Amino acid sequence: MNSEIFRIFRKKYSEEIRNPPMNATTLPEALKLMQYIGDAIGTIRDPQELFRTVTDKLRLLFAFDSAVIITIDRERREASVFFEMLRFELPEQLRHQTRSIAGTWLEGHLDDRTVTVASIARDIPSFGADGAPLLWTLHELGMRQIVLSPLRSGGRVIGFLSFVSAEEKLWSDGDKSLLSGVSSSIAIAVSNALAYEELRQREAETSMQLAINNALFTIKDRSQMLLTVCEQISRLVPCSFLGIRVVGSDGRFHIYDNFMRGSGSSFAPFSPLEHLEMLPDDPVARESIEVISRPGIYSGERFDELCRDFRILELVRDRFGISSIIVLQLWDLPGSRAGLIISGVGVTLGDEEARTVSLIVPQLALALQNYLAFDEIDRLRRKLEGERTYLVEEIRAAHNFEEIVGNSAPLAEVLRRVSQVAPTDATVLIEGETGTGKELIARAIHNLSPRKERVLVKVNCAALPASLIESELFGHEKGSFTGATERRIGKFELADGGTIFLDEIGELPLELQAKLLRVLQEKELERIGGRRVIPVDVRVIAATNRDLKKEVATGRFRQDLYFRLNAFPLSVPPLRERRDDIPVLALHFARKFAREFGKPERAIRERDMNELVSREWRGNIRELSHTIEQAVIVAEGDSLDFSTVLPLRNESVPLSAPSALMTMAELEEEMRGMERKLILDALDRAGGRVSGEGGAAELLKINAKTLYSRIDKLGIRKRYGAG
Repeated sequence: MNSEIFRIFRKKYSEEIRNPPMNATTLPEALKLMQYIGDAIGTIRDPQELFRTVTDKLRLLFAFDSAVIITIDRERREASVFFEMLRFELPEQLRHQTRSIAGTWLEGHLDDRTVTVASIARDIPSFGADGAPLLWTLHELGMRQIVLSPLRSGGRVIGFLSFVSAEEKLWSDGDKSLLSGVSSSIAIAVSNALAYEELRQREAETSMQLAINNALFTIKDRSQMLLTVCEQISRLVPCSFLGIRVVGSDGRFHIYDNFMRGSGSSFAPFSPLEHLEMLPDDPVARESIEVISRPGIYSGERFDELCRDFRILELVRDRFGISSIIVLQLWDLPGSRAGLIISGVGVTLGDEEARTVSLIVPQLALALQNYLAFDEIDRLRRKLEGERTYLVEEIRAAHNFEEIVGNSAPLAEVLRRVSQVAPTDATVLIEGETGTGKELIARAIHNLSPRKERVLVKVNCAALPASLIESELFGHEKGSFTGATERRIGKFELADGGTIFLDEIGELPLELQAKLLRVLQEKELERIGGRRVIPVDVRVIAATNRDLKKEVATGRFRQDLYFRLNAFPLSVPPLRERRDDIPVLALHFARKFAREFGKPERAIRERDMNELVSREWRGNIRELSHTIEQAVIVAEGDSLDFSTVLPLRNESVPLSAPSALMTMAELEEEMRGMERKLILDALDRAGGRVSGEGGAAELLKINAKTLYSRIDKLGIRKRYGAG
């Protein structure tokens, strides 16, 4: 190569008489300079130092003010400044290191083999055009001439050595030939430097991939894992912010993580919404969902256009000085989609940075999918464990009865409304006295609903201490309060996808009523001591034996919660309003308890059945069930024995008010009851005979015809065998 340069030198100086040289450099001095340049190219390893030295020596051969070495990418689409030694300052907007070639003056010289000397204002067609601000700026700075010498390697132009001068110099053919020869040596140096830089870049990228891969699959904490990812990416990409977005099909964020480089050059978890004083559900904040659906590289005007489309980006740009972003899609699958957002402050992120970051996309996507899968598995495992524990408790619990029994008109009306509301997800409020079977109605609603395959979770709000109700309903994190030795999911989370039955809702403390209202309205909750919002899909059925309207009026129950619960009211009638069902219920309980206790099924005598029908049953079905249970236990003959179970007195007057004044109607009712019981007892002793010796009339010392009249008046019929 040097021999070719020397030949060019000799030719150059043999023509000096015809074409005077730009510099008065003698042939020996020029040869020494060329030898020095050749030695420098072969010995100096640092590219910047090498080209600074070469440029200084070239000034002794050629007249120019500033020098630039430009490289061309393999696709010949972009030009990058590889080295520059300028004697003027370019405006900030023109100091981009990479520019598009299409449509520029440079595009027409990509296949050059010779040196081009051009006057900026006269020889360059694009001078003064809107698309050539650099040429116009150079002219404004006083530059008049550009010399372009192609750098060729492997049969193609890999870049240009360019001189810029304030004066238009005369370049002879010898000068051009000499610059071409020098450019050949510089092309080799540039090619070697580019190859070395590419190799160094690939090694750095491989090192980054290995480090990130190790972090992704060894660090369990997601925040710490992503912090490591940030640190590794920032080694190769000048980024200041990294955001991860994972969105479910319901539009909720599964992951919304942000990390910002701090003053100490290290990344830390960061909440842009807090700085912007926004909530995650703010419509502007939720624009992040659409941002990750627009992957690409955004800088300059393109970034400004994106900010106009998304208010959240405009706020972030103005608040934090973001100047460009890269949006990469991690995945877009049925059920979820995810994206990675990388931003720079005061820098321009381009294709090379996007290519570097895209190297870790497959690993990052796989790690996040695994994390979400394991998190879901862990959630389901805890839920199944909770369901198992709950169902075991349910199995051990003694239900008052197993199914709804009866065919009275009031009950039929309730069941009709149950069949109407069951297929929906409407919240149901069941009202009724204690013991009327409100839980059974709730089970019927659940079993007839689309949620029947999932669990029905029961919570008795009156049976829990006020201090534990919140933990029972919403769960708690480990260490959230004294005694919280492990994380526990609450009943709402346990019932996700199913139904929760809140019995005795009127007993719920006021402070918890507000939290319950939020769960009903927002369909999400937070465990005690937790920071994560947990979405829940639960149908709510509430029950109470209180008059909630009166509770609202007295301020003991929130009005907004009452209206939210009372979406579909159901009133369960007391047993005294469905007396036609008492015989059926009594026989049902008699058979049930006989099976449970291993006793024979016994009949119920007519007088006892009439007594059961006539009672008020303040405890409703529960009281009736307990009465039959006792009778089954003590029975020894062919029929159930109610002699010790049913006291002789009528219970129409509550025991809690013995001093209350009895009305005449109540007195008459009590007298009829006593008369009925007296006649039934006499008939029982007489074997069912009314008249004749030993008959009931003789035992009661009353005329037989009078007794027949009273039996008919009281409606006593021989419907149940006495054995």
